[in-house]
Amino acid sequence: MPQATQILMLVGSVRQESYTRGLAHGIRRELEARAARVCVLDLFEMPLPPLDLALRAKRTEHPDPTAARLFRDAESADAFVLTTPVYHNSYSGVLKNALDHLMLRDVRYRPVGLAAHSGRSTQAVDHLRQVVRGLLGVAIPTQVCTREDDFTAVAPGDFTVDDPDILARIERFADELILFATHMRALRADLDRQS
Repeated sequence: MPQATQILMLVGSVRQESYTRGLAHGIRRELEARAARVCVLDLFEMPLPPLDLALRAKRTEHPDPTAARLFRDAESADAFVLTTPVYHNSYSGVLKNALDHLMLRDVRYRPVGLAAHSGRSTQAVDHLRQVVRGLLGVAIPTQVCTREDDFTAVAPGDFTVDDPDILARIERFADELILFATHMRALRADLDRQS
């Protein structure tokens, strides 16, 4: 039986009523429909402390439970999904802080799916591609960028993606992330055997 793909999803919105969170849930559903195990770290519900480089180096001793969970989930992840609103033509500060907590060993040779909300702007995901490259990860080609019209409110402050084009893109995104994760897991195993 094939090993389930482990995915760490970081939700970088700081709003309680968040389209970004609705986008993240839509992506999560598609990944779980493909038998992936998705660990979600919602940075609104579980904020991280500011980066402390000394504690990052001693990650097993980090006193903050959210930081400890981030390190644990990153260590076992085959892939990542980063979701963010667009703030000032880029991604959110809480997502930046979370990425700063990670080390090269956490992301190296792992695929990363990128998604953003704000008028279907690609600015945040363009910036995140550079960050992923800096962490030695591989941003998958398909990205998802949404606007308010792509959602329906299912409850006050709770949004679900319903635009057919975006739903099709999320399906392609999920297929691509699983494909990359499967092949890159094998690549990492080969590299580990060689070292």
